[in-house]
Amino acid sequence: MKQEDVLHSDVINYFTTEFAALEERLKSGRLEDYRERVLVSRKISEAVHLLSPYVRSDPRARHLVKNAEALRKELLSVRSIIAKQLLQKDKQSLLQAILTRKKGRRPDELAG
Repeated sequence: MKQEDVLHSDVINYFTTEFAALEERLKSGRLEDYRERVLVSRKISEAVHLLSPYVRSDPRARHLVKNAEALRKELLSVRSIIAKQLLQKDKQSLLQAILTRKKGRRPDELAG
């Protein structure tokens, strides 16, 4: 194998690993801040730009770029952020309802 081929393979492997790590961070909820998501998506765009010359000749690069674009799209989606905020609001309102209900029962429990 030529040195150029080895370097090309190393670059593809590096970006594959990095994109997989970013996807894991996103799915585990460690990328909550939208600003951070935008910055990460910009870095992905830069990586895709660097990989674009290899897309025609290398199926791994083509697959990697396709996955990177899907990841970038998911990062910029606000759906998960909104859903998480709504879930937190639901939990807070549920907690308030439980506390209110408990406060309302205390005089009854004392009288009974």
